[in-house]
Amino acid sequence: MRATFFISIVLANAMLSTARAGSVVPPDPIVAGQAIVNASTPAALAQTIAALSVQFPAVSVALQIPNRPIYLLSYELAPKQTTHQFDLALGALVTQGTLTWAELNYEGQTAEGKTDSLWLSGLGINANAYDSQYAVPLLGLKSAHRRSRGAGVVVSVIDTGIDATHPVFENSISPLGASFIANSPSFSDIGDGLDNDGDGFFDEQVGHGTFIAGLIHLVAPDAMILPVRVLDSDGRAGNFQVAQALAWSIDRGAHVVNMSLGETYHSNALEDLAQEALQRGIIIVAAAGNFDVEDPREYPANDSNACGVTALDSTDYKASFTNFEIDMDLAAPGVSRIINGVPDLAQCVVGPIPSGGFAVWQGTSMATAFASGTVALVRSQNPQWPDAQTPNASIFNRVMDLIDVNGVSIDELNPQFAGMLGRARISPSGVTAALPIAPRVGDVNFDGVVNAADLTIQLSQWGVCEPSLRSDLNADGIVNAADIVTLLSNW
Repeated sequence: MRATFFISIVLANAMLSTARAGSVVPPDPIVAGQAIVNASTPAALAQTIAALSVQFPAVSVALQIPNRPIYLLSYELAPKQTTHQFDLALGALVTQGTLTWAELNYEGQTAEGKTDSLWLSGLGINANAYDSQYAVPLLGLKSAHRRSRGAGVVVSVIDTGIDATHPVFENSISPLGASFIANSPSFSDIGDGLDNDGDGFFDEQVGHGTFIAGLIHLVAPDAMILPVRVLDSDGRAGNFQVAQALAWSIDRGAHVVNMSLGETYHSNALEDLAQEALQRGIIIVAAAGNFDVEDPREYPANDSNACGVTALDSTDYKASFTNFEIDMDLAAPGVSRIINGVPDLAQCVVGPIPSGGFAVWQGTSMATAFASGTVALVRSQNPQWPDAQTPNASIFNRVMDLIDVNGVSIDELNPQFAGMLGRARISPSGVTAALPIAPRVGDVNFDGVVNAADLTIQLSQWGVCEPSLRSDLNADGIVNAADIVTLLSNW
């Protein structure tokens, strides 16, 4: 699937490349013939279709996000008509109050896909390199895992899919995953053999979701990962499809949503769902972007209801490629060092790729995954949330404050970017030390032991449920014999 690093020094340097200062940020493309609208009532939707159909041919409702007034419209343009004219017609319907908001279906992408940064595999990049990569001691993961391993937390990974068969995951991938790729129901991280974005590469982002999930698992090994495949094998998806994936993750009870993707267009659909996630105590963690710019901003990382993450190197200096902005929340490792075309594994980010292999990669996507794992550790240490002291709407700020106060200050090392790389570099060891020891797998009543009391609770909750229910130990949406077996194995 990918060339190994010893084939060509030139190829190796290209594969891990990211944008540098002065790079022009390309505009987000539009999915042709598609728009997204918020119509608060069926009558408003019908009025919208009728009004648009007077001007444009074949206007219809293609899809709806379940239980929400958000619709995908399809349309055609007559000769000499333009997309801009359709956008203006949508705006007129918003102005007159028929629609709450309306927008064209812009396209988002992985930060690495935008800059043609690809993973690099080869000799020596293996499970040992993954387990011993610089982020492990830098973040104090061994110490952190003595206090929290993420048990009871569900992390949704909205990405290119995940290879759940990779040995590194050890049954940590929920079988309840979903795909929002047309005509492809599998959530597996697979390619289509096409150059979908016309950049001269094909399937260049296959492995992105698996790699990201692997870094989350490295930080929070007992968290259950919910695979949500929405990005194509070049790492792209329309806003409506990403919104579908986010709504699905919310409805399935995810505690954390990793979105190692972004766009410069500030989507109303994603903003609405980010607000909903906040109100339900769900934390969205998103990548700042890889163009080394302050503007244009990337979303959802710059959304006030999401955690934006920038990238640092192994010494806590700003990654040369990371975007920066005053609204960023956290910083995390994201740099891999290449010397004369050869990865210096002591300073590389290493993760799993499909078919059982490992690779090195770099980018704000990787920093985002480390941050998501840290959020999972903190959520696991607070299984009582939401409660009177921390209601759902307060969980986001509480977690950000905890990670900030117990993180590592980076402003002195990066004075030119002070206040623009996030409030702190994540420190899993620091934040977990400040909180109670998390319940382990099977301790569904949080009393510090796995025993008959937990089994009794599990049996009382037998049947279909949300994956976030602690009795559903494999987060497959049902409490059954498989969960009892897991509980007994941790007795």
